[in-house]
Amino acid sequence: MNPIRIKFLRDVVDSFQPVVCSSDTNNTTIITTAGQGGTPQPIIQLPLHNKRILDIGCGGGLLTESLSRLGASLVVGVDASTQVVEVAKRHSFHENSRLVQDGNGLETSSSSSSSSRDIRYIGGITVEELASNWLQKHEQEKSSSSTINASSSSQNHELFDIITALEIIEHVPNPSSLLNAAKSLLKPNGILLVSTINRTVKSYGLAIIAAEYISGKVPIGTHTWDMFWSPEEVEQMICSSSSSSSYQSYGNDANGKMKQIALSGMVLQPPFINMEWKLDGNDTDVNWIGAYQKQQV
Repeated sequence: MNPIRIKFLRDVVDSFQPVVCSSDTNNTTIITTAGQGGTPQPIIQLPLHNKRILDIGCGGGLLTESLSRLGASLVVGVDASTQVVEVAKRHSFHENSRLVQDGNGLETSSSSSSSSRDIRYIGGITVEELASNWLQKHEQEKSSSSTINASSSSQNHELFDIITALEIIEHVPNPSSLLNAAKSLLKPNGILLVSTINRTVKSYGLAIIAAEYISGKVPIGTHTWDMFWSPEEVEQMICSSSSSSSYQSYGNDANGKMKQIALSGMVLQPPFINMEWKLDGNDTDVNWIGAYQKQQV
């Protein structure tokens, strides 16, 4: 499922956070800059160049690393489980994304191809706790940078361009609280991506009966049908003016207006044994993914 989630994310970013340049067909972006003698020279940029991304429920870090490889300047992977985060850290010791110790003794991952492409994993913390701590430090850094006239881009706790919460809200007791915390960490114009399973008869048959009890692709008890969410319910949780929280005490317009900008189903293609998925905007009966943007004030 990871490839189609990445495709959806890239399509949304290209449409709603565009880079002013042209794209080629090799998953890269080409811009031009003045070279020696003023001659335009091509510079190859990856699709998520210079984006700051938060991956909620990062698990073993597969999506986190994919986002980093697509050019994000920072990807923070957070998970409530310290054990899975340790797995993610161990998995990141490869040539494209190697964990290193930064100057503060924190474990981060810096790509061998670009020192500005980093991964940071945080385990054993809820999204609500992360948001509260992050926003407090963000405000402190803003005050400090304004005092010393430093660039805000150098802040360690700058807000995020993109936040992903994929296949997570159907497993938490209070998804509204998680989503409020997530959107509080978005920059203006930032995008929150959410994927989950719709609560339909069809989803009960496919996601529980077929996936857990017949095929055994998913361990029995993984899903609870009552904790599935429809696109309309999630849009209400994210975009409703009543979905406010304590994060508004920080000065980043934490509860800024959100708008749904894209929605698609994720459909398993036959023969189902191959586990190949496709995006289908007309079928959100089972798995679906949506994108929500914080509006500019």
